[in-house]
Amino acid sequence: MTSSPASSETLLTADEFWEMPEPPHGGRVELVAGRVVTEMPVGRLHAKLAARLARRLVDFVERLRLGEVHVELGHRTLRSPDSVRAPDVSFTTAERLQGATDDGFVEDAPTLAIEVISKNDRERDVAEKVEEYFDAGAERVWIVRPKNRTVTVHRPGGDAHTYTSGHTLTSDDAGFAAQGFALSLAELFAE
Repeated sequence: MTSSPASSETLLTADEFWEMPEPPHGGRVELVAGRVVTEMPVGRLHAKLAARLARRLVDFVERLRLGEVHVELGHRTLRSPDSVRAPDVSFTTAERLQGATDDGFVEDAPTLAIEVISKNDRERDVAEKVEEYFDAGAERVWIVRPKNRTVTVHRPGGDAHTYTSGHTLTSDDAGFAAQGFALSLAELFAE
């Protein structure tokens, strides 16, 4: 992640960040402690895994009307200075979305934030992001490591378990109130 040069002097609020034009070269842009941070566009495997995760979550969440699943939706995670994070995939309960507008960032953390790790992601930045999601009220954070073919499920309080292709993630791993969700990691990571 690299800070854009124009943002290094002035800290932005989430509202000012929302009004900025989209970057001309693509990629994800987040606001971290008032500074604009840009990331390179993701590669094919990263995008394929995020799409598979979103599809599986949408199928379950919409069928049971649990809330909404999003791809790269901005969530305000810190205030003064503001941070707006955009997980690769997220699930937010209907209760958390009450009062949210259709345009703009969500003023609350997602219930589940999923980050798919790219080659340029640094472990320290990933760990800070996990902590930031929990400080903002997230119930689960998944860190998907395509290279290792693993998913680490983080829970509040520092509890984290790493699962491999032989495992299946469940409703509890996702923070769903309803039972019945199952995600085979062998299917997720299939070629």
